[in-house]
Amino acid sequence: MDESDGVILSEIEKSALLEIFNIGASHASTALSELLGVETSISVPFLKIVPIENAGEFLGDSVKVAVYMRLESGIEGHMFFVATLRDSLRLYSLVLGESYNELDEMGKSTITEIGNILVSTFANAISEFLNITIEQTPPQLAVDFLPAIVDFALIDTATYSENVILLDTDILIEDSIFKSHLLLFPKFESMKVIMKNLMEGL
Repeated sequence: MDESDGVILSEIEKSALLEIFNIGASHASTALSELLGVETSISVPFLKIVPIENAGEFLGDSVKVAVYMRLESGIEGHMFFVATLRDSLRLYSLVLGESYNELDEMGKSTITEIGNILVSTFANAISEFLNITIEQTPPQLAVDFLPAIVDFALIDTATYSENVILLDTDILIEDSIFKSHLLLFPKFESMKVIMKNLMEGL
């Protein structure tokens, strides 16, 4: 069992939820391969539901680069693509074929587009598998420590679930691997919808 702040998943439910995100990873791999023009593979080796205040324990306390979107309609909340500044610079350098030590405007645009692809494809996988309409706002990028990023993104939301669905996402481009994370902050009612539809599909 996986329990966090009132959210309980059986191993079957956890496996089913992970499978949804692996479908999203497959779609994201295809989209990134087309964008970059090189073979790209994305895997999701880890999924956990944790209280928001504990997310930092899994992500560390270094500066993060995050691309986030607000989710609306059938599921409401926020979804983030999060990577360290170091891996973001490595990824930017690989894409452009030059070495970069800072994230300039082109770098921010590049990471935003990559994050947009990942967040969109994962949100679409949830939508298709659970038969839930999900609308997404345009992506926004932030470079800061994780608590500041989360507070900035959620400041317009009066109430939201205290839980976050946390995914490890490994991006393999040619022979280089980049560690990143996807975070889904659903509102409380949306979390119930996700779990209800997930159980009905088992």
